Amino acid sequence: MLQIKTPEIYISEPGAIKLLGSLVKPYGKRTLIIWSKTARKVTEDDVIESLGVERIHYMEYQFEGYPTLQKAEEIAALARENDIEILIAVGGGRVIDTVKAAGDLSSLPVASVPTIAATCAAWAALSVLYTDEGNFNHFRHNKQSPKLIVADTNILAKAPVRYLRAGVVDTIAKWYETAVHQGNSFSYLNSVNSAKLAFDFLVKDAAKVIDASIDKSIDEKTVKTVDAILFLAGNVGSYVGDKAFSGFAHPFYHSSRIIKETRNTLHGELVAFGLIMQAILEKKPQDQIEGIVRKFQELKVAFTLEEIGISEQAEAKLQIISDRIHEVFPDLLLLEGNSDEKAIVNAAFEADAYVKSVRREGEEIYG
Repeated sequence: MLQIKTPEIYISEPGAIKLLGSLVKPYGKRTLIIWSKTARKVTEDDVIESLGVERIHYMEYQFEGYPTLQKAEEIAALARENDIEILIAVGGGRVIDTVKAAGDLSSLPVASVPTIAATCAAWAALSVLYTDEGNFNHFRHNKQSPKLIVADTNILAKAPVRYLRAGVVDTIAKWYETAVHQGNSFSYLNSVNSAKLAFDFLVKDAAKVIDASIDKSIDEKTVKTVDAILFLAGNVGSYVGDKAFSGFAHPFYHSSRIIKETRNTLHGELVAFGLIMQAILEKKPQDQIEGIVRKFQELKVAFTLEEIGISEQAEAKLQIISDRIHEVFPDLLLLEGNSDEKAIVNAAFEADAYVKSVRREGEEIYG
């Protein structure tokens, strides 16, 4: 069975947030805005003005911490108690994932307004939920994606560049991970071709867009980069068949959160390290692995174990992550060809060594 879960409206352009009220209005006149303190600071004037023009009544909920089922249930209950007709999620993936789950629990539509382009959370029907402490808990497969996505590229390009880098590598990962599999179903072919389209653009142009964003410069390629992260990467998971297509990098990310020291590392940053590990587990030739590391180094997303939060007692911590991967993701294709119980641990140390080697190479070339 093939399920299709996509938004009804996706807008990505400078100043898009000013259209929020007119886009929300067809869904109802009573809304609950869920936003983090930082997201509110950069969007409040435009959000409130756009809702006011359309005479939409709003309530507010300030989000803090991690996306948990308890928070989603709290938001859903608040919405029901106040006859809310649509939820508006303003912020990053934590806020948006929580609100998508709340929308699913309350059977209310969701409008997502991303303020960082670090993942495709604004599009995906999936919510990744955690414990209060920040450990991965479970995936929630919501009945639908957000109804609306309002991606204001002025806001996204002006966010700290670290988030954009993380979003770029998270999107690049969609190609590496879907390409691990071989299939002929339409859901697979759609996913792998969307992933390849995003990959080709980002490998060619993302470094220039990232450099431009440091100067807060926005052009057509900035908009396309946002579209690659939100629309194309989101589209990869929109057509859900009987089998999910995943490589190693995202399972590594989710499982790594069991180690509290990794929780200051962004989603895309852990995914980047996981992609190098994936290449090692795939037994790719050394030159191909080094090529991946050099590309990540160019994007400034090539990290060592220490930089992702795994330094002291590294082997023991990596073994915990390895055990978690085997427990939560037992059907991973790459596990079949790496039955040695130390395969994942060894791949992590090899990935660390590759990053350090490429950096030394760069220091020798550029002095």
